Amino acid sequence: MNRKSVFRDPQLCMDCKACIVACKVKNAWSPHDRLEAVAEPKDLNLLWIYPNGPVIDPKGKVTQSFVGIACMHCEKAPCIEVCPYSAIYKDPEMKITLVDENRCVGCMACLWVCPFGAPSFTENGKLVLCDLCIDRLREGKKTACEATCQARAIVVASPEEIAKRQSKKAVESIARAGAESS
Repeated sequence: MNRKSVFRDPQLCMDCKACIVACKVKNAWSPHDRLEAVAEPKDLNLLWIYPNGPVIDPKGKVTQSFVGIACMHCEKAPCIEVCPYSAIYKDPEMKITLVDENRCVGCMACLWVCPFGAPSFTENGKLVLCDLCIDRLREGKKTACEATCQARAIVVASPEEIAKRQSKKAVESIARAGAESS
């Protein structure tokens, strides 16, 4: 199996938070800490969704996008380099960033160097990262978040596959823009 990476498309994300709930259910965490008419996922989250916009373009079109932030499983992860107890490491097969909770002392050095602010910590201060559902990937299944995303905003694949997909999307966007300006 090859290196896996994740891409979250902000143009497709609808902020439904199904990915967050699927992650919590997969990890046996409560999706919500209380019942509300509109319940936001609370407590420990491995994925956060932030709004961008609304933005009005020069033609007056209003757009809104949502950016999902979680561990990006960086190729040269600064969290691995800074961890004084080697609690953070790469899976040798898929190059997914993983945490050995028994080695983590909760110093939070990883949080200080993560360019995405992805590290989350349990109530007792231990680091928890998105493990990209490595157990599901090894079984040939999609990650919980990718499998539940109805907008297909989440793609877990090799970096090459993601680049190919994004290139195709860019070509389609350029072609559409050219057709609209004609």
